Amino acid sequence: MTIDFYYAPGSSPCRTVLLAAKALGLNPQHTIPTLVDNGLALSESRAIIGYLSNQYGKDDSLYPKDPKKRAVVDQRLYFDAATLYSRYADYYFPHYFAGVPLEPMKLDKLKEAFDILNTILGTSKYAAGDKLTLADLSLVASVSTADVSGFDISKYPHVEKWYANIKATAPGYEEANGKNLEAYKAMVDFLTKNK
Repeated sequence: MTIDFYYAPGSSPCRTVLLAAKALGLNPQHTIPTLVDNGLALSESRAIIGYLSNQYGKDDSLYPKDPKKRAVVDQRLYFDAATLYSRYADYYFPHYFAGVPLEPMKLDKLKEAFDILNTILGTSKYAAGDKLTLADLSLVASVSTADVSGFDISKYPHVEKWYANIKATAPGYEEANGKNLEAYKAMVDFLTKNK
């Protein structure tokens, strides 16, 4: 079995896939996330992590087969992609890549997304219940990206507690997310200092 994974080390979506691969005991090599597995080329980080879990997971703990439990995980994954990370990118990327001043209205939308996440995380230990799932691995890549960008996570106590827990308990967190997050931070620092 050969899996080729093409990625950018600092990218939040790429770190999502690396976290899931570590949690599943996989070790993708090579370097945007695109996964090629036995002729199947798949992009979009959340689709990739779902595939990896379905194809290679020893059990369904990260991506439950029970339709109701999976629906909650999927909802959190879609929230991360369409709301949390999207609002992060909408607020920060024009500033980082085009030197556009940060816009207060876009910051308000990002804060609203963190308010929603804070509410979600106030009901359980993990994003989709009482166990680590793909939702946590995806969300932590986005939350950690916002954190290193200077977004004040301390204003969201449930997010802050959950974030500390995930950093301490997610398999391979430091290798898959922490080290690559440093690359993202270095890029952000370079971009903001050279505007």
